[in-house]
Amino acid sequence: MKKILVTTDFSANSKKAIRFAMQLASQNNYKLVFYNVTYVAIRPNAWDTVYSGSSNTSEISINQEKLENLITKIHRESKLAEISYECDCEVAEGPFLNVGNHIMEYAEKIKANYICVSTTGSGTISKLFGSTASELILKSTIPLFVIPKNYIQKEFSSICYASDIENIDSEIKKVVELADSLKSKITILHYDYDSYLKLDKEKLNNAAKKYESEKIFFEYKKLNPKYTINYHIRKDVLLIKPSLVVLFTKQNRNWFDRLFETHHSSNMSFNTKVPLLIFRKKEK
Repeated sequence: MKKILVTTDFSANSKKAIRFAMQLASQNNYKLVFYNVTYVAIRPNAWDTVYSGSSNTSEISINQEKLENLITKIHRESKLAEISYECDCEVAEGPFLNVGNHIMEYAEKIKANYICVSTTGSGTISKLFGSTASELILKSTIPLFVIPKNYIQKEFSSICYASDIENIDSEIKKVVELADSLKSKITILHYDYDSYLKLDKEKLNNAAKKYESEKIFFEYKKLNPKYTINYHIRKDVLLIKPSLVVLFTKQNRNWFDRLFETHHSSNMSFNTKVPLLIFRKKEK
């Protein structure tokens, strides 16, 4: 049974990630681990450190009950079938809290196959995702579901996979595995300038012949040099309206800033109702 670590800080936005994960688990055999980490500042002396330990135990107990009640309530409201899940709360001490690091360490400890985190708003990467999600996007070696604040719970039916075709053999296996478990179709989008599409015609046709089926579709699209590739992805996602967008990316801030910025002449921003699944691209 594959495992998804679902993070929550009890905020309204984080409930979107919970609902998304429940929907995902209801359509396959995933186990969900709902996780909350709370920050407690370190006291300055030994006496207070003892007190801090007692206080932390109480904090964990309170949050554990709060989390279990929240998950029970959301699952009941979702009207989904029974799912396998557990809840876990931790308290982190220190002069500064790095929630992202705690989440990644915990995900590795429980051998999570995916991490699921919610976004906070719109705009550049830090504003759109919030500091914790941004850090996970840029650093996590574990595939990451990123759930927008405007996500509406619904059954999975289609996946949009934006690909550069460079590592199609290794990448598509991961996408197909997920799609098969969700009984979803896959649209594979590849963009390039017209001259390169013609130059790589044989390679692109071979990829399509190898993998295309009743449930897998390839669309090779010509780039308009007036716009970035990220603008083209956003535009097509709005048209296709998939249940999930899959990206294999080099994890760096500039790439994500460009992906989610609003194009100055189009007034087109990323469709914030569509969840993302982000894989780290295999290094050459």
